[in-house]
Amino acid sequence: MSGFVTEVVIEHERQSAAEDEELEDTEEAESFNSHRYLRSPLSQSYQIRREAQRRKVHRARMTAIIGPRLEVLRYMPFVIPFETRVELMRKFVQMDRMKMRKGRIDHENLRAALNNDDNGFLRGRDVRIKRQELFESAFDELWQLGAGLKNPLHITFVDQFGATEAGIDGGGVTKEFLISLTSEAFGGSRLFTTNSQNQYYPDPSQYDWYYQLSRKASTTEEKQECFAKMKGILNRYEFLGRILGKCIYEGILVDASFAPFFLLKWIMGISGATGYKGNVNDLRDLDEQTYQGLVMLKNARDASEMELDFTVDDKAEIPGTAPIYITRNLIPNGDQVMVTNENRLLYTSYFSRHRLVVQSQQISAAFLRGLWDIIAPSWISMFNQWELQRLVGGDSAPVNLDDWRANTYYGGIYVIGDDGEEHPVIKWFWEVMYEFDEGQRRQVLQYATSVPRAPLLGFSQLNPRFAIRDSRSSSDVERLPSASTCMNLLKLPPYKSKDVMRQKLLYAIQSGAGFELS
Repeated sequence: MSGFVTEVVIEHERQSAAEDEELEDTEEAESFNSHRYLRSPLSQSYQIRREAQRRKVHRARMTAIIGPRLEVLRYMPFVIPFETRVELMRKFVQMDRMKMRKGRIDHENLRAALNNDDNGFLRGRDVRIKRQELFESAFDELWQLGAGLKNPLHITFVDQFGATEAGIDGGGVTKEFLISLTSEAFGGSRLFTTNSQNQYYPDPSQYDWYYQLSRKASTTEEKQECFAKMKGILNRYEFLGRILGKCIYEGILVDASFAPFFLLKWIMGISGATGYKGNVNDLRDLDEQTYQGLVMLKNARDASEMELDFTVDDKAEIPGTAPIYITRNLIPNGDQVMVTNENRLLYTSYFSRHRLVVQSQQISAAFLRGLWDIIAPSWISMFNQWELQRLVGGDSAPVNLDDWRANTYYGGIYVIGDDGEEHPVIKWFWEVMYEFDEGQRRQVLQYATSVPRAPLLGFSQLNPRFAIRDSRSSSDVERLPSASTCMNLLKLPPYKSKDVMRQKLLYAIQSGAGFELS
């Protein structure tokens, strides 16, 4: 499939170049629309438009010739193995980086460039982040970058006293920053909430609170204050979309699962004729209890006995306040239309669409704008919602220990010598890992890398590679194992027996102890 991947990327770049040329032709023709001789067949404007049309027809013919693989990928992506599509996405990222560095790429040298994994040097941005105010500090520092967030970051953490933390960012600190930021954003910022499966989706309650407050505001100043709060919320959703896009762009896994209906919005968008519409089956991924209520309504002998009308109550709240409930019509004058056997299917359809699409439309659109600043929508559309979750969070399949072991580096006293023999401590470690159950293996993986799932395409794709070395105090065999998750590094003291190692390792992974600064 390697040849297929290369040819698809080449087709993609050629079509992108053709689209850029078409845009230039359109802009050039439009610039002459006010020409005073526009209606004359001999006018300069007419000649330009005629030439632009000729080139457009030619490009359409060439696209049909040069783009068959890309067309298959666009309209029938699932005939291509998932692993191949992931590899394609990594190549698209590689090409995007090359274009940021060099501008438009010479197609004659494109094939050679694709075979070169060196992305070259991209100028990074030095960023100081307050660890105690991680999300807001990151927003203040990085919001204005827009799509420039694709470029490398050099992160320096500062504590609550303004003192710089130890550590040089060679990529590991950025990884720690992105993982910590997404963890805080999804877990503690109230921008997202979870369903019964602990899957995340946007929480519209804060935005709705200020929207409702703006409608009740009695002065212009009060309205403007509410609008500013609403804009700030939307900006933070857009920023979080960019951050998650940055994680995908860099191949950094995020320990978060998203509701399938929300992932469908990533793939399909939430506006336009082909956008995500929402249906009652998807509602199950948002609220199981509400879904069961609609099923009961559908199967009821007499729907009118439930005394429902075509309205919905939306909950709105901000921290430190009591929630308010906003009654909204699902159809014009919905509060005057009762649900009956004849219209209950229409009610379930409108209700589902409101909960899944309408209520969160503004915040979902903001998140997607940010995501698409970093990751092209066409890249995401290669995957379905379950594959997209794997792309974001890693593989949920059982951890492949053979692959993990084969792609592990060793340092310190554990470096493998010329005889090819592993250090006894390393042998014990892997013996213990093979004896652990799947849950314990994932705990070790999370302890060392911050994510409990294996990387897509195997551990060879983990960046940086997983490594084991002795601890700094190698003589202190009573120490617990420690980890530098930003470097995917596990530090093992030279224990005297396999049993001691097992006990220490279990205690460390189950208590969360032993993390160190890099």
